[in-house]
Amino acid sequence: MAVDRDGLYLSLIAEALEDIRRRTTDCDMTAFLGDRDEQALTAFRLSIIGENSSKLSNALKARHLHLPWPDMVAFRNIVAHEYHRVDPALVWEAVQSLAEIEDMVSDELGEPDA
Repeated sequence: MAVDRDGLYLSLIAEALEDIRRRTTDCDMTAFLGDRDEQALTAFRLSIIGENSSKLSNALKARHLHLPWPDMVAFRNIVAHEYHRVDPALVWEAVQSLAEIEDMVSDELGEPDA
């Protein structure tokens, strides 16, 4: 049961990661910080990662203790409930540190490295 559930949530995380990369690959920090729409969209997609990471099984999380699980969920809660506290520079910083999450999703879904 947890395996099927994990697959669904990992797929949703993968989709959000792909969307973030598609929108930010050719964007630098200055452009990002000057575009409130892009900041909001990216924060929302990061919140999708946090929401779905909170639903992953403890067994999966235990295989990846190096990932900041509580921080991902906490960020989701800030975006959802205290949006005025979202710091665009921290959103940009989070985007720059998604590689480990991408690697975990690829490993768990059995996908080759991109």
